[in-house]
Amino acid sequence: MSELTAAGTRKRLAMGVAGLALLVAVVLWAWQGGVQALLYEIVAWQRDLHRQLTLAITALSGAPSPATWTALLGISFGYGVFHAAGPGHGKAVLSTYLLSQGGAWRRALSLSAAASLLQGLVAILLVAVLVHGLGWLTRQAMGSVVWVERLSFLMVTGLGLWLCLSALRRLRRRDDKAQSTSGRQALHASHAAHDDPPHGDGCGCGHEHHLAPERVGDWRTALGTVVAIGIRPCSGGVLLLGAASLLGQFWVGVVAVMVMAAGTALAVSALALASVMARGWAERRLTRQSRQAGRRPRQALAWASLAGGLAITALGLSLTLGAGGDPGGGPLLDRPAPKNAASPFGG
Repeated sequence: MSELTAAGTRKRLAMGVAGLALLVAVVLWAWQGGVQALLYEIVAWQRDLHRQLTLAITALSGAPSPATWTALLGISFGYGVFHAAGPGHGKAVLSTYLLSQGGAWRRALSLSAAASLLQGLVAILLVAVLVHGLGWLTRQAMGSVVWVERLSFLMVTGLGLWLCLSALRRLRRRDDKAQSTSGRQALHASHAAHDDPPHGDGCGCGHEHHLAPERVGDWRTALGTVVAIGIRPCSGGVLLLGAASLLGQFWVGVVAVMVMAAGTALAVSALALASVMARGWAERRLTRQSRQAGRRPRQALAWASLAGGLAITALGLSLTLGAGGDPGGGPLLDRPAPKNAASPFGG
């Protein structure tokens, strides 16, 4: 009877892992074009919001007032929200990471906020260095986004490979631990038969006195996720900063871009929390079913981590291969244009 129960549990665990992999595949399919009509509509809204941003920053430049500031910052925040709702590989990477690797809601919020903030900072850095430092045109600075985007795709691929490697290591450690545990149990039984106390390297309290290797490297994985997502700047932020520079209002553009990043963080955080809730629901079901069979769901969760790593690797490879070819008008090959905008640092 117990063998039938264990077989049923293994079948349910396998179905759970397959279901998670299918969910990731559906998310990637939808991101690649399954909801193109909606995405095109969102892109159209973003373009309209960008025109409104240009008008708002022009009005603020001509007549600074609380009303013009409120209009600019409000539109910037709305643009950030719609930017997060539109197509983008960052959301697919973050949701897949949280679904397959797990994490508390605070972790999800921290990753979302950090990635969005980094996007805004990279946009500011690009315009400050390329336009004001090297004298490039805004069009040329926009072209450089393509190269940064390619770097982001490569980092996504590397992140997926690292997650796969970490999951395989956990699976191997658990197999080794299971074999070691069975050996110790046999040894303890032998000692008990001879009335000898058991020998071991633990204190016998049943608690861990060191951090597991996967926990030690966890912050590195989180940092890699943030950098892989956030290193690709928002193109709308770059354009906004370019327009602000032409009007001599670079620092106004900086404030607007950071408010834009806050709107992006809010929308991405909602998606991240949904991923954490879905992961928690699936994990609770696995735990309940495993307890009924007297087993632990950790091996199934490790397989889920491997599936998530494979999905992120596939996404990164498809984006990297799809970004091949010369982006056209490559700013890295063009000669810098003469400076035609005031320096944001004065002078």
